[in-house]
Amino acid sequence: MNPTLTRRTLLKVIAGTGATFVLGGFAGAACGARASSTPFAPNAFLKIDPDGTVTVMITRSDMGQGVRTGFAMLVAEELDADWAKVKAVNAPGDDAKYGRQGTGGSSSTRGMNRQLRTIGASARLMLVAAAAKKWGVDAAACRTESGRVLGPEGKSIGYGELAEAAQGMPVPENVQLKDKSAFKILGKPTKRVDNSDVVTGKAIFAGDVSVPGMVFACCLRPPAFGAKPETIDDKKARAVTGVTDIITIPSGIAVIAKTTWAALKGRSLLNVIWSGGQPDVTTSKLRKDLKAAAVSHKEMAGAKVIEASFELPYLAHATMEPPNAVADVRADACEVWTGTQSPDSAQGQIARALDLAKEKVKVNNTLLGGGFGRKFSNEWIMEAVDLSRRVKKPVKLLWTRECDMQHDAYRPMSEHAMKAALDEAGNPTGWSHQYLQAAGARSGDYRDGAYLPYNIPGAAMRAAEVPSPVPTGPWRSVEHTQIVVANECFIDELAHAAGADPLAFRLKLMKSDRLRKVLDSVAKHADWGAPVPKGSGRGVACFEGYGSCIAHVVDVTVKGSEIQVTRMVAVVDPGLAVNPLSIEAQVQGAFMDGISTALKAKISVEAGGVVEDNWHAYEWARMLDAPPRMEVFVEESGGNFGGMGEVGYPSSPAAIANAVFAATRKRARKFPIRIEDLV
Repeated sequence: MNPTLTRRTLLKVIAGTGATFVLGGFAGAACGARASSTPFAPNAFLKIDPDGTVTVMITRSDMGQGVRTGFAMLVAEELDADWAKVKAVNAPGDDAKYGRQGTGGSSSTRGMNRQLRTIGASARLMLVAAAAKKWGVDAAACRTESGRVLGPEGKSIGYGELAEAAQGMPVPENVQLKDKSAFKILGKPTKRVDNSDVVTGKAIFAGDVSVPGMVFACCLRPPAFGAKPETIDDKKARAVTGVTDIITIPSGIAVIAKTTWAALKGRSLLNVIWSGGQPDVTTSKLRKDLKAAAVSHKEMAGAKVIEASFELPYLAHATMEPPNAVADVRADACEVWTGTQSPDSAQGQIARALDLAKEKVKVNNTLLGGGFGRKFSNEWIMEAVDLSRRVKKPVKLLWTRECDMQHDAYRPMSEHAMKAALDEAGNPTGWSHQYLQAAGARSGDYRDGAYLPYNIPGAAMRAAEVPSPVPTGPWRSVEHTQIVVANECFIDELAHAAGADPLAFRLKLMKSDRLRKVLDSVAKHADWGAPVPKGSGRGVACFEGYGSCIAHVVDVTVKGSEIQVTRMVAVVDPGLAVNPLSIEAQVQGAFMDGISTALKAKISVEAGGVVEDNWHAYEWARMLDAPPRMEVFVEESGGNFGGMGEVGYPSSPAAIANAVFAATRKRARKFPIRIEDLV
């Protein structure tokens, strides 16, 4: 990875009029990107106005992970900007201008940090060159600090005053990025740029958007996946004051109205008989199909052979803001306002659907009220576009909580059939993991350590799927949301069978020096080995992925059928930290997801459709479920900036399950964990 940018890979753009300085960077192979016939690294844009305001165009979606703040920090650090004058502005969907904009897999900071830093560093050198020319001095005699160029004999000038002159400076041929020791912004705890607007209601989410002349739409969707309306009685719905139209679309029946209330009321009065779908599909049937899909494990030799299976349910994303969009389709153009993880894909989908050139489609991407993989698919955007085209007005399409919970692209339901062997000394001699999903799986044999961070001879994983009409998609940490839970629970079981301490057992087998250091550190911070009160237990689990490492130690108490998490300690190594406050928030938020999925939430299927329709049925952790102590320690090992949005989740449910075993001496085989299901 070479932190330099050549003239051929840096595009200087003069946009608009006046004395504004705009710099855009296209990062290709010369920036350390992999060579490809198709460009993959996105553009980023930096603008400096005459008043000294620095605007960073944010080309990835902010769904709460803080990418707007992180990207701005990366640019501002190398620019030596005055942080108080830095603004973050969301880029519209446009892959021709910005490159790939899909946001997921904790790829944003990992994939773009060098490009963003290089843009900031290049702009700084051009501003220095402009100041040196103005003063008639050597650029080497100048330095920068907090949005100003400082020269010999006390000379000083702000970036805004140099904006016009900097436009005429040559693009630097080679750019050297700062060493960590010189960071003034990166790695420092920094409040997010939109915190104030979010808590005061000024921030714009998709649900806040209003455009002149728009109407509202709400859809009635089938009770079973794949079902279609056989008969529709809409007389009562059409009689509701404000209802203007009722339209059948591929995914259901849309009620169009002048107000939200009228659209919802009209939907409630539709009388529909549905047919089709697969009403015989149920959770219990799918679970039987998954178990039947398992094959015989390979033979293993050892003093002890251990087998176990783990059941993980479907999970909804349950984003705080359900999907919604405003679409305005005109004869020769379309404009959309929404919150999506893939605004560039949405632009292309819309253009194809309307037979428009992509440049005639504008997708304005707002803040997202949560994403977690849910807001990749864009089906709600395409519904809004279709309705606007048909009613010839701007349409605001609203998905209700019930609608989203019962028509999500769920984390797949899965079965994990495990087998391992130990020799007489308690060393693993084999490992087999069958990873079986109800749709959405990548079938085949996975032999790269079975996603294990441990040295176990012959470790392998088989992945397979069984058919299901239930739509599935990526969920926070993607495949690791299931595989790591099963692996970390089972490695704990092997430690117990070997008569070993679970943390020491992991350390003995650990492949990764980074993860070993994280485990060592979390043991110290969490008082591993210290006694716990009767009825309590302490569990450990760890994970390495997305360029980062993490380890959790969790304390629980068990009273009757109730399990309460009382303490969580996490140590995370992100390589280099952009913003420690954001890392802490991500780890804490992911752990609350871990509590939710370990102890509370599941999606179940009856008669071919989802049963749970709101928070009362799909229970998520509340404040009272949060442990009184949640401690997050960020310990950098250097190198690249690692991802964080996915990292905090995978080891969370496993650490909780292992703590439950420590408290009860019984193992969790089903999630969410119920005391009566322990074995």
